[in-house]
Amino acid sequence: MTSSVDSTDAKFFVRSFIRFLSGQIEQPNFNEDSRESIEVAIQCLENVYELNDESAGEAESNVKKEKENDDPRNHIDLYEMYRNTFVVVTPERKQEAEGLKNDGNRLMKEEKYQEALNTYSKAINLDATNPVFYCNRAAAYSRLGDYSRAADDCRMALRHDPNYSKAWGRLGLAYSKMNQHQQAITAYQNAIRLEPDNQDYKNNLSVSQQHLAEPPRNPAASGGIPEGLDLGAVLNNPDLVRMAASMMGDPSIQNMLGQLGGMNNMDALLDTGRRLAQEMSSQNPDLFTNVLRQMEQAGVNLQRNNPPNPDGSGNPPQPPPPSSS
Repeated sequence: MTSSVDSTDAKFFVRSFIRFLSGQIEQPNFNEDSRESIEVAIQCLENVYELNDESAGEAESNVKKEKENDDPRNHIDLYEMYRNTFVVVTPERKQEAEGLKNDGNRLMKEEKYQEALNTYSKAINLDATNPVFYCNRAAAYSRLGDYSRAADDCRMALRHDPNYSKAWGRLGLAYSKMNQHQQAITAYQNAIRLEPDNQDYKNNLSVSQQHLAEPPRNPAASGGIPEGLDLGAVLNNPDLVRMAASMMGDPSIQNMLGQLGGMNNMDALLDTGRRLAQEMSSQNPDLFTNVLRQMEQAGVNLQRNNPPNPDGSGNPPQPPPPSSS
């Protein structure tokens, strides 16, 4: 790759643009063709700037990724920088944004986390300079299980106010949920430096230190999570979260789960698990197949005829035919 700028700086810049494009894919105003075009653009940029280092071994690649993740250049939001630089935040915009923040706080108390997240995002669109908006949206992301984006928002809040103790505390929580305990310890230490009497920060710091001090275990040998399975990535999949939320609102699912308390034999419990899995596979076959594939790649021995396809066959669920435009 030839460039008139430093190649390392260029890679960080392109990564930040790719993060922007990746976020655009999830926007509802794009159709399927537009999303596919964005994905192709991302792949082209990754290839041209050699962002996928396939030549390195897995261990070396993981170490490299961890080091890059700690680099502040890897957490720059280009779009936020653009808005902060060129969008004039008038007193009227600030007042409207503050009102939206208050609405978001109310929705959080009502446990309407997705609605709260959307409301905080609207406030940020009006005033991208207020660190409180990012910190509050980080709380919503955490409630929804999206700890990576929660961490991103905490870092944005800290860019605007490095002495924002609550942002440091929530960043520590996001890191700990992602099992990045060394980073969590650093975040909690900064929070305590700013709020020395906050017992919650001290307790969370102690927990992260204990996790870091524990010797590594082989989860597969102890019947736990297989080493190759990124359970956090699976469970934090936004599509999986939305599908689970939708299923929890289904009266038939609620009735099925309500019967669990009266079950006293393993066969009945397994049958309920199979029915839930079948319902998941019928709602989103592509997502369900992808989760199965990740588990198999991690060494989990799965019987593909359990659960069956919604049509009663033992074959893996097939993706639905493309919808007509």
